[in-house]
Amino acid sequence: MASDLIRSPAVRLLHARQDHAICLRLAASYRQRIAAGETDQREAHAWALGNARRLRLIVAELSGAN
Repeated sequence: MASDLIRSPAVRLLHARQDHAICLRLAASYRQRIAAGETDQREAHAWALGNARRLRLIVAELSGAN
């Protein structure tokens, strides 16, 4: 991706950490909605958790590069 070539590794790490935190908050929100009976939120919850896992791996990779 062209924007990845422009951003420094430190900025990429910062953005990955921010995105990871957002995904965790989304997953928690969806989990609460599921517990409240909104079972149609299961797919969104799985999506948010999947992205959080992927971003955690990216953060770990970028942290090792610095």
